Amino acid sequence: MEVMQKGGSNMIVSRRKPTASGDRPASARLPKWAGLVCLGAVLAPAAWAQADTPIDFTISDDRVVPTEDFAVKVSVLGAAISYNGTDFPVTTQLIVDGQIYEPFGPLDDPEAGDVNDHSPPRHFIVPQVFDPSVSIAVASTSWHFDLSEWKSRNTSQPSDMVMVLRNGDPVPNIDGFGDQADAADLVATYIDTDTNTMSLDINQVIYLFELATDDVDSAYADFQDLVVLVTLGTTPEALEAGDMVDASYD
Repeated sequence: MEVMQKGGSNMIVSRRKPTASGDRPASARLPKWAGLVCLGAVLAPAAWAQADTPIDFTISDDRVVPTEDFAVKVSVLGAAISYNGTDFPVTTQLIVDGQIYEPFGPLDDPEAGDVNDHSPPRHFIVPQVFDPSVSIAVASTSWHFDLSEWKSRNTSQPSDMVMVLRNGDPVPNIDGFGDQADAADLVATYIDTDTNTMSLDINQVIYLFELATDDVDSAYADFQDLVVLVTLGTTPEALEAGDMVDASYD
């Protein structure tokens, strides 16, 4: 449970618990690790989509920048932020080459665009092939239960409150606040337990968004508010034909 200031009054914010986890003291929290950018969520592994040929890319100021022609798929793996038992709406959009895609509803509409609705993972493939060096970004917003805007992030603008994970990165070492699951618990399906590193396809990244606080050193900054998987492929058809792994969560 989190107390935050808004308009001169205190707010108590808690996130629903995605998986069972023991309490860990705030003092056990470790600093942000290298290679993370941000997202929060009730994360349950959603979709593997394997392209016929791996697409190489770089991370530039938190943006994904492919180095060859590409298609892109975005998967919302989950979201989890609430106030006194009432869910905060969370909205999101994909931005590719300056074009905005809102397949899950408008970013600026907390009712029509809410992805914090306990639904299974949802996916969208952009029906287009893009040129190399075009950047990919993800934007997200959390909303107070009265539908006023709370926190906004956009990976086109570097932020400590967004983390990016790709294959081989260290597993997140951030404790969940209170009795919530750790960040590592939320990406467990994508972890190589032998090496304690992330196990993603070479054409994938996971974004972890913190949408409750702006203080990365806060005990509340557990990066569980929205989790998005971005998958690259050679064509939309290749992504559509990729293997899918179903997942569920509470």
